[in-house]
Amino acid sequence: MALLLLVLLLSGCRSEVAKVGDLPITEEDLSRQVQVSELYFPRSGQKYVALSQLIKGYLALEVLKSQGHRVDNATLQGEAQRIDRETQAPELLGKIKAVYRGDEKAYLRSFVGQVYGERILYHEIFLPSPEIHRASREKAQALLKAGLSSPSSFPEIARKRGAKTVTLRVSLKEGIRPTGRRFRSQEIPSEAHREQARRLIEHLSRMQPGQLYPEVIEWMEGYQVLRLLRNEGKTYLAQSANIPKRDYEGWFWEQASHIPVRIFDAGLRQELLREVAWAKELHLE
Repeated sequence: MALLLLVLLLSGCRSEVAKVGDLPITEEDLSRQVQVSELYFPRSGQKYVALSQLIKGYLALEVLKSQGHRVDNATLQGEAQRIDRETQAPELLGKIKAVYRGDEKAYLRSFVGQVYGERILYHEIFLPSPEIHRASREKAQALLKAGLSSPSSFPEIARKRGAKTVTLRVSLKEGIRPTGRRFRSQEIPSEAHREQARRLIEHLSRMQPGQLYPEVIEWMEGYQVLRLLRNEGKTYLAQSANIPKRDYEGWFWEQASHIPVRIFDAGLRQELLREVAWAKELHLE
């Protein structure tokens, strides 16, 4: 009996090809990910590609947990329901589910877990964080302060501070677009673009020509400093300088480099290191 248990334990150990933090990657996980990868990118179904996808997704989950975010079965079930509800490719999603052959636990742990970890980490932890983007915000605030002291010199001030200005046309009809780009009547702005235009119009409508908006405007992926040139009826012309938020990949690897990764297949480990550029960032044990 003891010998049988030992054999089973050793067999279970051998089925693990890698481990990311506390999350194991089994041979079956890898085989399924190869099939999923092939659905997304035909002729990409190689083991090292699938392993890189699983490692990256599991690192996102581990970083998320290190930030105090709880990830349990109920969380993943909720994410699976969101994917079902919001997917733009139901046929592809059906094929992905077929890969898991009704194994809901594996589907939640592997596919849904990757989607959830990467989505939440980027949209709910990284992008909204004032601390992560402090340097970018302070750069935008310094640009605004300098511009307010000499509004007519705003483009030159921005250039000297490493920011490029563009002249925008802003209206509900056309949305937001650079002045050099011709508007075509069939190019109807999406509701999201209209909402962005509406937000800028709310600011611009309270400004005088030549004036800078007295606050930095924060968007999902950057900070904007805005100067009104003039308005033409319902269209506003404005100079805009944008300071991007911190690069996600750089921040991600700062966090992920502390999470131990073990790859038990020596050949697969070498292939990953040779073929995947970011693999050198891994904390390999």
